Amino acid sequence: MAKITQNFPTAPFSARQIPCFAVDDEPLALELMQSYINQTPFLALAGSFSSAIQAVAAMKRQPAELIFLDIQMPGLTGIELASMIDTYSTKVIFTTAFDCFALDGFRVDALAYLLKPVAYADFLKAAHKAQRYIDASDAPGAPKCITVKTGYKLQKIDLNDILFVEALRDYVAVHTADGEQITTITSLQHIAKELPEALFARVHRSFIVNLANVRVIERSCILFGKTRIPISDTYREQVKARLNIK
Repeated sequence: MAKITQNFPTAPFSARQIPCFAVDDEPLALELMQSYINQTPFLALAGSFSSAIQAVAAMKRQPAELIFLDIQMPGLTGIELASMIDTYSTKVIFTTAFDCFALDGFRVDALAYLLKPVAYADFLKAAHKAQRYIDASDAPGAPKCITVKTGYKLQKIDLNDILFVEALRDYVAVHTADGEQITTITSLQHIAKELPEALFARVHRSFIVNLANVRVIERSCILFGKTRIPISDTYREQVKARLNIK
């Protein structure tokens, strides 16, 4: 049986610390992740595991807000584990020795993809990205929805349901995960002010996307099903940085 190491604190985490799991079947790689987490002030190591199966069992007792997760592991892979958890409440950062899993990472809502051997600078950049997402979700008064005027009524839209927002001349269309298109008379600039910067990004003069719902990127487009959202040259580097694309 694989060895399991846990470090559950006896005192509650401070408001500035994010409880993390480190999961890797390679002992040296696991030790490195533990070291990086322990030296990062806003992170707290809640558990370290040498298999994804052990991590699943631990999450039932004490869910983590962030997981640094290896991909290729026996029994249950990191991709399979990520597909089993609620990635709105638990963010995933993949660590792997292979660069062929980036697309799979997007499909399971991974925030970042770190290639081994992981440098601390890259680790810290990804950790800060996770911190921004978690702070945006947990901050007192953080918006969970937006309200738009459509026709003669006001309609609330859950932020998690939004795929992308599209400018249509004097209108804006909000496209949701269930295929709904909600049209309102406003500008893209105005609605952008209502959307949390940690979760949404401008990718084109006519489009804003929900980064948490990005699954597939093909060439210079983000794909939502059969809908292709162009990434313009103006925003390409910013989008790559936000999605941790090299």
